[in-house]
Amino acid sequence: MPRFARIFDAAADVLNAYYQAIADANLDHAMSLWIDEESASYICADGAHMHGLSEIRDGLAKQFTVSRVTIEPVDIRVHDSLSTVAYTVAEAHRPIDQSERAMMVFSTYVLIHERGEWRIAHIHATPMPDRTASQFATKMRHGQGSLH
Repeated sequence: MPRFARIFDAAADVLNAYYQAIADANLDHAMSLWIDEESASYICADGAHMHGLSEIRDGLAKQFTVSRVTIEPVDIRVHDSLSTVAYTVAEAHRPIDQSERAMMVFSTYVLIHERGEWRIAHIHATPMPDRTASQFATKMRHGQGSLH
């Protein structure tokens, strides 16, 4: 039986590439994943709002100099249509500097399929409330995962 490519696998590849670009502090690679439109937007977990590619580039560059992190997706929910995918993700943002505290974040990624490729159009990240983060951590320690 032939295997067919799933169109949404490529969207997940973009999300994984974004996580890797953030971990590597690779600004050019991170920016290559965004749509080529000034309507792109990014609301950071620290509350900063960036609109347009130049603001996003400047914001990411500043973030890379202040504190580098790796992003570990803990729970991912996918909502998709033919040309749009939205990921709602519970993430652990772990600083490269182990002396700093990790932060739990809820993030939403909106990816648009344009010109044959998936690109990030919007990211909205918000810190997870401490109580929710500790409940999440307890479930994960007990091997229950986020679905139990």
